[in-house]
Amino acid sequence: MATGTADSATGSRNRSLMGSLAERVSVRRLLVVYFVAIALYVYAPMLSVIGFSFNEGGLSFPFVGFTLEPYSVLLSNDAMIQAVTRSLKLALVVTVITTVLATATALAYRYEFRGQRAVLFLLILGIITPGITYGVGATLFLNEVLGLSKGLWLATTVHVVWTLPFAVIVLLAGFPPTLAENEEAARVMGASRWNTFREIILPQIAPTVLGAAVFAFTLSYNEATRGLLLLGTENTMPIEVFSIASGVAIEQYLFALGSLTTIVSTVLLVIAGALVIYGGQVTS
Repeated sequence: MATGTADSATGSRNRSLMGSLAERVSVRRLLVVYFVAIALYVYAPMLSVIGFSFNEGGLSFPFVGFTLEPYSVLLSNDAMIQAVTRSLKLALVVTVITTVLATATALAYRYEFRGQRAVLFLLILGIITPGITYGVGATLFLNEVLGLSKGLWLATTVHVVWTLPFAVIVLLAGFPPTLAENEEAARVMGASRWNTFREIILPQIAPTVLGAAVFAFTLSYNEATRGLLLLGTENTMPIEVFSIASGVAIEQYLFALGSLTTIVSTVLLVIAGALVIYGGQVTS
């Protein structure tokens, strides 16, 4: 009997201690710790790339000293500069095509029409289809069935399929909530469709359109797997990096390229986000 009473008292004491511990560790603190852990997991590799690109001791740890030699080697590498140039050209063309198609699609999607849900599902397929699977299918259809020659511009189609869904989603999320009402008011007042688009719709959606264009550019510039089998010998920047990194040793100038790409991509995405979020608020 005495033993049972002692066990009960011990159990009550343990539950009391656990309760007090739970009160001290709040849910908010746990969420902060979780956020910090996830942020470190996601951004530590990118930060390490930037750090080692300036390491005088190469790719060895710890950090020996500061140097810009990897960046000098990068700028003197003609093959890599040509690959970056191809990626920029392709990304610019893809951005223009994607922006036009995405804007037209997003504006049309505001209205009810037959097959509206099917259009959305077709767009989402461009995101959920594995890149290498789509790349194999694209080269079979474009090269083998249609007989088109491999080259840089043949990859434009697969890049657009990849960037278009993201651009449409950004546009639909960033359109001002009063856009339809303002458009209807302009038409009631006698404005033509062209004048309504030019003077009412376009000024309100312009920041969001620019934001979607930046997203499309960033996605196309860094895309590799979908156009891998369509480019032939005209490697873009990501494919050139893969071909070098798959060798015996990783060159340090690749870390310099990774640093520049990461920084530029981050800045562009921040600008795009600001255009979508704050641009829509200003125009509304």
